[in-house]
Amino acid sequence: MNTTVKYTTMAALMIILVMQSCHRGENTTVQTVAKNMPLVKVQPVVITRMASFAEISGTIQANIFSDIKSPADGTIEKLYARENQMAVKDKLIAVINPNDRVSLIANNQMQIQQLEQKLKASGINSEEYNALEKELEKAKNDLEYAKKMYQTIPVICSMNGIVTHRWLDEGSQVGAKEKIITVSDMNSLVIKAEVNEKYFSSITQGKKIPVILDAFPGDTLSGVISLVYPEISADTRTVKFDVKLINSSKKLLPGMMAQLRIPTDIHEKTIAIPADAVLTNPSNQRFVFVVNKDSMAFRRVVKTGLSAKTQIEILSGLTNDENVVVMGQEMLKDSIRVKIAGNPKKPAK
Repeated sequence: MNTTVKYTTMAALMIILVMQSCHRGENTTVQTVAKNMPLVKVQPVVITRMASFAEISGTIQANIFSDIKSPADGTIEKLYARENQMAVKDKLIAVINPNDRVSLIANNQMQIQQLEQKLKASGINSEEYNALEKELEKAKNDLEYAKKMYQTIPVICSMNGIVTHRWLDEGSQVGAKEKIITVSDMNSLVIKAEVNEKYFSSITQGKKIPVILDAFPGDTLSGVISLVYPEISADTRTVKFDVKLINSSKKLLPGMMAQLRIPTDIHEKTIAIPADAVLTNPSNQRFVFVVNKDSMAFRRVVKTGLSAKTQIEILSGLTNDENVVVMGQEMLKDSIRVKIAGNPKKPAK
């Protein structure tokens, strides 16, 4: 091999090596750029129905009930009903021994005891003994007269229903007009609640609302507003209303707590995205990242509206054909290329 051919071969080898080295460098650069692109998950915006709710607590109570009260000061001599027992209208439910009768009988009984003791201490057939016998006989007659003239007072049940509260027991002292028992019509049970007057327009008779009872937290029931009271409290600035459960098979008891969700604002066919996609800058502006068809992410200031569960309404800043970053947005900057994980899918409405 002559010198010219030798140098020509070496030059060709060097060119090939340089070209291979450059190609490897380009691959390394592309791989490095791809590796440094942030990995994000995107989701198309949806057009949906958004609603906001007022969360309110209520208590189950009977609309029809009667507090059976004592007609006089005295002692409860008999009480014929306990909680969860049926009470019948016009039937005897309690007996009150009035204080006047108790005092008069007690005084007569004490007088009889004293006279009997005196008789034992006096001599038989003496004038004192005879006088004491007559006095004792009169005292016993007075006692019988007092028992007949000063009767116990019957307490009559005023309605049919279930005894839902027994306030006192037999033998208890009771004052006039003091409650003894409460009888409730279990067919009239409703949820009684009240809400701030700013939601007054949302409380309309006949409106259906979701209800969760604390006793059955896993079940969402349906209720209907059956009555809105025609007055707003000047002290609490609230309006009271009743909710009746619809076709509920649950056993309800007065005093149970219920959680009500009152729809206060509804927007039809509005843009919504996951609430986690929205970020806030130091100036309290809210923004999202939008990814275009070239996988470029751009920061977009938005105006938000209603929030419901995990979704938030977007009033301005987005259109219904855009994809927003829903995962990985915290590490993004404006106008940056990203790597998209998976395929964007429309979320279930």
